[in-house]
Amino acid sequence: MKITRKFLTGVAMTAIAVLGLTSCAGENTPAPGGDGDPLKVYATTGYLADAVANIAPDAEVTTMVGPGGDPHTYQPSTKDIETIQNADVVFWNGLHLEAQMIDQLESLGDTQLAVGDQLPAELLLDWPETDDQGNALHDPHVWNSPEAWTLIVGYVADKLGEIDPDNAAEYTANAEAYIEEIDAVVAEAHELLGDGKIEPRILITGHDAFNYFGQTFDLEVHATDFVSTEAKLSAGELSELAQLIADNEVPVIFQDNQANPQAITSLKEAVRALGWQVEVSGEELFADSLGAEDPVNTYIGAFSHNARAVAEALGTAGQ
Repeated sequence: MKITRKFLTGVAMTAIAVLGLTSCAGENTPAPGGDGDPLKVYATTGYLADAVANIAPDAEVTTMVGPGGDPHTYQPSTKDIETIQNADVVFWNGLHLEAQMIDQLESLGDTQLAVGDQLPAELLLDWPETDDQGNALHDPHVWNSPEAWTLIVGYVADKLGEIDPDNAAEYTANAEAYIEEIDAVVAEAHELLGDGKIEPRILITGHDAFNYFGQTFDLEVHATDFVSTEAKLSAGELSELAQLIADNEVPVIFQDNQANPQAITSLKEAVRALGWQVEVSGEELFADSLGAEDPVNTYIGAFSHNARAVAEALGTAGQ
C-alpha cells in the first residue's frame, strides 16, 4: 500500500497550532534584522538555504531539514516553531512537499514564500497524488530541474529585496552570478549524460525525487520508494520494476541519502531471480536533502555529484 500525504498529516499540524504558529503574520513585525543584526532567514530545505546563502551571504540562515532528512514527513520541533516565528522571512518549497506544515506556513502571510508555487505550470510534472480536497498535485522535487531552479533563485532574490530593500540590488546581482554558476554545472552534466554517453538510459533510484532530473537529461526514471522514505512499492509493482531492469539489462540501482535499503535489497533479489545481476551503486544520490560535507552540502555540489555518479555507473566508456 502506498502511503499518501493525507495519511502523513495530522499530529504535527495539531502540535503546531497549539504552540501558536498560526498567529497572524504582520502583527508588530520588526524591521528586518533590527539594530544592524543580520537578516534572519528560515528555509525548509538545504537547497533553499544554500540559495539564500549565495544570494544573501550575510544573512543568518536556519535549515529545517538537514542531511538525510525527509521534508515529506518532517515534524517540526518546538525550536523550529520558535525560529520560524522569529524569522524575517521563511522560504519553503511548496507543491505539497512540506505536507504537514502547509496551513501554518501560509499563515505567516507576507513573510513567507512557497517558491515552487510561483513556477509556471508548464514547467511542472504531474504527480500521482491529490491533496486533501482531491486537487491534482505536481511533482515537488523542482530543484532537480535546473530550468525551474534558476527561476526559483530569482524568486528568492526578489523576496529578499522586498523584505530588505536597502540591499535589493546586491541580492539581484548575487542571484545572477549564482545562476551563471548553476548553468555551468548543468552544461557539464549534459556533456557527461548526453546521447551515446550512457546506456541504457534508465535510472533506478531509491526515492521518487529524480523525475525532473530524468526530464532534463532524457532518462527514464523509476524508484523503489514513493512520496516518502516510509512508502514502498507493492509486490506487483516491485515485480514489474524487476522485470524492466532485467529486460533492459540495467547494471545498477542507485541508493540515495534517504532510501529504504530493504526495498532496494528486495528489488535486487527479484532481479537476480529473473537471471540478471544488478548492483547497488557505491555512490549514493542526494534526493530531498543535501549532504553533510563539502561539496555535496551545496546545491551545485550535490547536482554535480549526482550527474557524475550516474555517468560513471551507466557510462558506455567502460562497457
